[in-house]
Amino acid sequence: MKKALLGTTAIVGASLLAAAPAVAKPTVNIGGALDFQVGWTSQDREGWSPTPGGVIGPSTERGYSFFQRTLITINATDKTDSGMQWAFRLDLNADADGGPGASNGLKDGTARDAADKVTLDLSDDWGQVSLGADYGVFRTLSFGSKDATKSAGTGGVDGSWSRWYNRTSIGGSRFESSTTVRDATTSSRITYVTPRIVGFQAGVSYAMDRTTIGRFRAAEADGTASTASNSFEQNFWSGAVNYVNKFGDFDVGLSFAGTEASNSNELLQNTRSFHTGAVVGYGPWKIGGRYAWKPDSVDNASTSTNNDYDQWDLGVGFTTGPWSLALSFMRQEQGVTNNTGSMSNDVYAFGTTYDMGGGLQLYGEVFHAKTKSGAPTANSASNNEGTGLISGVRVKF
Repeated sequence: MKKALLGTTAIVGASLLAAAPAVAKPTVNIGGALDFQVGWTSQDREGWSPTPGGVIGPSTERGYSFFQRTLITINATDKTDSGMQWAFRLDLNADADGGPGASNGLKDGTARDAADKVTLDLSDDWGQVSLGADYGVFRTLSFGSKDATKSAGTGGVDGSWSRWYNRTSIGGSRFESSTTVRDATTSSRITYVTPRIVGFQAGVSYAMDRTTIGRFRAAEADGTASTASNSFEQNFWSGAVNYVNKFGDFDVGLSFAGTEASNSNELLQNTRSFHTGAVVGYGPWKIGGRYAWKPDSVDNASTSTNNDYDQWDLGVGFTTGPWSLALSFMRQEQGVTNNTGSMSNDVYAFGTTYDMGGGLQLYGEVFHAKTKSGAPTANSASNNEGTGLISGVRVKF
């Protein structure tokens, strides 16, 4: 009798467990990427930062080096009971000892954080809200030469050339890419992007500052005085709208974006940037371009003159079978603050990639760059001209 009772109890228990609804778990994917480069340059001026590989070197460089970039990517997605989709993403830097050299070889020569991006996206019929450390819509919703050249070499003028070429900056502008916005980092921010309606999509991003991580108090709140050397940038707002459509055999993308950050130091100007871009695809061909401008450069005094910044880039890409090829050009020009004339930077790049399949690619790129200072009292060391060759292998899984 006891055995029968125990057997019956076990059967009932198993039935109840079978009838209970299964608890859904998020879909989690782990991936990664590694990019290994060999670079060589011949240039007029050496010893600036960043030198090849991002390491600040002596006045005489060897002119060649290695560079690598390694990422581990974790993605998790699921839906709420109401049907709202959520997606988590983490791009984790995984180079040994933090990468080559103290400055980790980044394009802008600064130290690399443990993670590039950490975001939570919430999306439904009303659009998408993104929370976390990521780029703003000024970058993510824009078109330019990068959309035609990103598959070939390192990406042309939006790629790795500045890791290997020494140049002085112009008014704090980012020379290494076709992005002119001051807030070109992945600081904590909130972004909203609308659904795409008849080809149009718009978005807005807000970040309190470029380095927000938890509690933040502006420098002035700590009693720091407003001087011409103290920048108190905050409240980075950016907005963008783009249009994507297909006309026969042509794919078309258009974009316009703007951004502004207030400066609580009344002695300094606010930061503003704008750009308009386009990309057109026809069969294996793509052509993209962008014009960008800043009415005033970063952290200049409110009384400064002749500090406008202009930039345009153009790229053409072609894909046939496993091969991708691209040619691009970028011109950057900055007025000499409180003087006449302008400073400039010109970059030409040609790149090619061979896709071996299975996520493995071989690539090569050659570039030529020329930096010129127009300041009346400019030291000749402010000018540079050089040619570089970059080859590499990358894998993504």
